[in-house]
Amino acid sequence: MSEGIDSSLASMAAATTMEDARSPLFEAIPPLAWLAGAAAVVDLLLNRVLIPLGSDLWSSGALARLHGGGSFARNLSVVSALVALSFCLGSLCSKSSGLPFSARAGIASFGWVLVPVVAMMTLLPRGLTRVELVLAVAGLAHALILLLILAGVHWRPTRPVAVALALTLVASFSGIVSLILNVTGERTYWEHAERLANAFQWSGELAYLGVPFAIGLAVAIPWREPRGKVALLSSAVVAGLVAAGMAVCKHSAGQDLPNLLYGAVRLDFLPDDSFILYAIPLGIGWAVTVSAMLSKDPVRRQMGAALMLLLSAGYAPRSPSTLIVTVLGVALLARVGIAQARRP
Repeated sequence: MSEGIDSSLASMAAATTMEDARSPLFEAIPPLAWLAGAAAVVDLLLNRVLIPLGSDLWSSGALARLHGGGSFARNLSVVSALVALSFCLGSLCSKSSGLPFSARAGIASFGWVLVPVVAMMTLLPRGLTRVELVLAVAGLAHALILLLILAGVHWRPTRPVAVALALTLVASFSGIVSLILNVTGERTYWEHAERLANAFQWSGELAYLGVPFAIGLAVAIPWREPRGKVALLSSAVVAGLVAAGMAVCKHSAGQDLPNLLYGAVRLDFLPDDSFILYAIPLGIGWAVTVSAMLSKDPVRRQMGAALMLLLSAGYAPRSPSTLIVTVLGVALLARVGIAQARRP
């Protein structure tokens, strides 16, 4: 009799495990993630492109309206990202994620400290934000990024997604190491600090630019179907718009294009006279984003949302508002890895 009960319980447990493994919990995009991505794009365009580009061209009234719209977009992206990240943390810290207890505890420890700290910094006046608090947020964010990436590769996702997660880890690690070396060099006058910092900066930048290519391999566009044709056409249009935008920035900024692009997305690997070539990887990245967003597959749409957040935040962001957007993008990529690996 007891053997029959034990076998029944075992079969029920197995059925529950299979049901959890096939649960669409990790396939669906968290609430407000799309809003966070859209607001982050507007934040990028207004605060880091149009305002610096046209500070000498706009009238005082137009500049004030741009600043107002940019502040609203930045705050909206942060609040939306915090809400979406909270849902991601809840799913990743639950038993249904299938992660070891140590991984879930680590994600919860860093994540549920980062969220209220960034929320407090968003609500408080900027003058009350101390440098130590900003550095603490950067440390928490990068530690959480590491844990999220490890969670994403735990279930052994498809190779393109695993490569994208690995490249994201390299970009994050290189960015924070470059920052540490720069600060150390300024305080200790170490002669090799700048050279090492540049090496990490550039290697991380190459890894960051490689993430869209890896995700592009995971996004299979059914080009024979009407939806696939629309995705291809939309991707081509977006790539053209990015290239045209870079050309306009080159014409308007002239020799200041490297400074403008560095302030927008923190890219500075190419020589100053070749900065226009960044239009190629950035155009491809946004084209992949649009094609993934238009996919019928919810997992691929989540890839598009993750890539939109990562591209909007830029490489190795340092402000809390862009860091939280990056963390959300990495969290979505981790959910993609888990969802892909769990599919039968």
